[in-house]
Amino acid sequence: MNNHLEFFQDQVPQLLVKLNAKSKPIWGEMNVLKMVDHLRLGAVLMLRNTGQLTVPEEKLPKYKAFLMSDKPFTQGIPKPKMYEIEENEIDHDLEKAKIEFLKQLAVFNETTLNNIHFQSFHPSFGHLNATETRQLQFKHIRHHFQQFGIMK
Repeated sequence: MNNHLEFFQDQVPQLLVKLNAKSKPIWGEMNVLKMVDHLRLGAVLMLRNTGQLTVPEEKLPKYKAFLMSDKPFTQGIPKPKMYEIEENEIDHDLEKAKIEFLKQLAVFNETTLNNIHFQSFHPSFGHLNATETRQLQFKHIRHHFQQFGIMK
């Protein structure tokens, strides 16, 4: 979890600086502004403990093993429907989106670190404790930073 702390607090802000309005994805359809706002929304959604499972319950151990592994998410993986329900029209610029994402990431970080009984829910992984939720957030951010070529 300490690696996640350093990543969320130190590396993410440094990597965000590398993104600008002309940044293009290596794969996928999101533009840079939508991607940053998608990461902000991910930090919001990962603090919730409600939703419906979209995978068979018997597959959860296998899915959680993948989650806790070093294996990255694959390119083009579909986003959960919960994102589509929550997404809004983006009416701000990239720098403002970066600030909003960092604010929400700080809330996420504090909440998951300071609540020993923390639980979240993800439709593909089920109920997650704080460590699992932080790993999911780490993989999610890394996935999109790789999508835009600012992280290996």
